Amino acid sequence: MSLLVVFYVSPLAAHDPVFLSEEHSSPEVGPLLPNGNISFAMYGRLLSPTATQGFQAGMKSGDTLNLSLLIPAVFPETSFEVGSLPKVEVVRPDGTAYYLKPTIREMFHEPYTNTRYLRLGDHQETAQQGNYNFVVSAARPGRYVVSIGTLEQFGTEVIRYTRPLIVGRATQPIYEWFDDPVELDQMSDAVAEDVAGEAATEPLLKRDDSGIQNYGSSAIEEVEQAADEETCDCGRPRRWIVVACAVAALLVALVVLKAKSLRSDRYRNELSS
Repeated sequence: MSLLVVFYVSPLAAHDPVFLSEEHSSPEVGPLLPNGNISFAMYGRLLSPTATQGFQAGMKSGDTLNLSLLIPAVFPETSFEVGSLPKVEVVRPDGTAYYLKPTIREMFHEPYTNTRYLRLGDHQETAQQGNYNFVVSAARPGRYVVSIGTLEQFGTEVIRYTRPLIVGRATQPIYEWFDDPVELDQMSDAVAEDVAGEAATEPLLKRDDSGIQNYGSSAIEEVEQAADEETCDCGRPRRWIVVACAVAALLVALVVLKAKSLRSDRYRNELSS
């Protein structure tokens, strides 16, 4: 059992992955996270401009709701206009709502899976008692990640969700998600005009050590070019991490076997006495 736990939790880094499907079109039919304080990463794919995906998370009064919106730092998502990037509608238990929209573009590298993302927005607030509803939409088909929570507690039961069958490394579903871009549908002229207008009026911001600065079109192009050209063996975990996990698993197994041996020796000694 200890070996299973080590191999299961290590690849998940800080967030337990949940993969949304076409069937999860609204919060009521999407996964329900019983505790929104536990860190989950909701991996999704919107297959058309009219598609939506949703999930729910339970919160207690006084807790802190922590949300982040990201996209994979790979083509085609890095080429999307600001207005066509995904956004998250958040509906509180009291019925009030707000949107988590792209306001920044910050490179984020996840070391274990060696995959990279662009962080588009963050939000924190003091939570209300009850279930929060989350609906993700976008003007263009594409992939996204919504992360929630800060408490690392892997393998927590998720209601209305079946975890994927994993053969080999537990990171395999993430690699498949990265390696399979959404086929982009042709947007109508009306949608394209709306997207262009929104992109012109809502510039992204760039976050650096000195704070948040205006993120103009030239800076966006630089980030997109870096994301497209920078070498990244995404989908391949770093060798030293794999070796470290294997060594850790071996040590745990040795400790468990030693403990069992000591218990057996004590038991035989008690019987002989």
